[in-house]
Amino acid sequence: MGGSYYYTRNHPNVKEGNFLLPDKPSAAQFLLQKGLTAPFLAQNSERGQMTIMNTILTIVVLRNHYLYENTSRCRIGPNGANYNADGTCFYN
Repeated sequence: MGGSYYYTRNHPNVKEGNFLLPDKPSAAQFLLQKGLTAPFLAQNSERGQMTIMNTILTIVVLRNHYLYENTSRCRIGPNGANYNADGTCFYN
């Protein structure tokens, strides 16, 4: 959750992928969503299901970090382009 908050706040082109949250959620929105869903899932899951969910969550966290590091930081312009021919940002 902390990583998602940091990534969405510190990168112009990274957005939250969770359909329950807006593109750039606040810390309170993250906490509320986790506070409501995590206890429900934990109380209603068996050990094997928790292992699968934790494995998927680990993969999601690693993918989020990859996207944060590798997504262009250039703002996307009206026609979709964001790079000059020399590789510098077209829109800042």
